[in-house]
Amino acid sequence: MDFSLYKMSPLEEWIYQKYMENGIQYASDLELDRISYIFNAEVICTKAPSHVQWDDEYCLIFINDALDEPNKRAVFFHELCHPVLHHGNQRFMPSAFRELQEIQASHFQLYSAMPIYMLKQFQNLSAPAIAEEFNLPLSLVQTRLQQIHERIQHEKSNRQFIAKIKYYNKETNSKNWSPETKRILDKLYKQILKKGAANQ
Repeated sequence: MDFSLYKMSPLEEWIYQKYMENGIQYASDLELDRISYIFNAEVICTKAPSHVQWDDEYCLIFINDALDEPNKRAVFFHELCHPVLHHGNQRFMPSAFRELQEIQASHFQLYSAMPIYMLKQFQNLSAPAIAEEFNLPLSLVQTRLQQIHERIQHEKSNRQFIAKIKYYNKETNSKNWSPETKRILDKLYKQILKKGAANQ
């Protein structure tokens, strides 16, 4: 995969900045105690199901002790999203809003557990090898790699489409097309460029 075509989302950019401010540069830096300290959280192993409790003053991430280490790490990065990004108690929220928060937590989990700038160091390794480097479940690594692949393909498609529009826009100047056709093509070209800039 050509990681140079991958565009970070605003959330990824924010996590990247937070990690850089705190010297998180390598997969080995992603220790749970270190990450929880950065986000003012505390990890507690428990016999109960994994969950998080927080308010303005504290954040406790409870992780089920029966889980193996890769799954404990996966749960940690998922649960960490809730106090970092969310407000309110999910038990009293409409189901659609709760589902949205869980989707956001899944994205946060992928970005924070396997930042793209770290994955670039391992881009020639297999998914199992990457899972070992990050000490995460293979299924989570495969999901992240698939997400990266899809984003790269999307960027390739955008660039190809913009190149075609540029070509056709150039051709409109040399063809005998009506002013209205030229105006519509020019408007379409500008919309595509604006959309591409907004996605970056």
